[in-house]
Amino acid sequence: MSVQKPMTLRKIPSIALAITLYGMLSACAGAPLPPADNGASRAVAVPAGDGLLLERLRASLRARGWALMSYDANALEQNRAYNGLARQAKYRLTLSEDRIGNCQDGMPSFLYNAAVIENLNGHVVFALTGANCLDTTISRFEAGLDRNDLQVPRIGAGG
Repeated sequence: MSVQKPMTLRKIPSIALAITLYGMLSACAGAPLPPADNGASRAVAVPAGDGLLLERLRASLRARGWALMSYDANALEQNRAYNGLARQAKYRLTLSEDRIGNCQDGMPSFLYNAAVIENLNGHVVFALTGANCLDTTISRFEAGLDRNDLQVPRIGAGG
């Protein structure tokens, strides 16, 4: 016959730690995995073109870490291909710009309509309309990004 030895006080912390770790690991194993990120969440589709205002808006988005892809607005409208675009970029920028002159300091001024739209559901995140100097327009655009908390998602451990 074997006699079972009583548990010593030295073993209690080790057993408590093992039970705690087992519970934590069991909880993690049952948690659903986040969806795979294909990069679309960090991308903005911008209209093809080379207008000065468009170039500055692109530069602003790039400086904030957004990946950019060009799209042809006419082809997109004809085909209503927003679902396909949503697989490539979470948002799209729409822009119409007309240069209307220069400000007193020689800075170009524009009449513009711009919007940032969520591709998946067509929700307009924010829109800007106005007639301003180039730098003022860019400042208003960046303020709109900040006000609507449009930031590039951070992917990785814990996020």
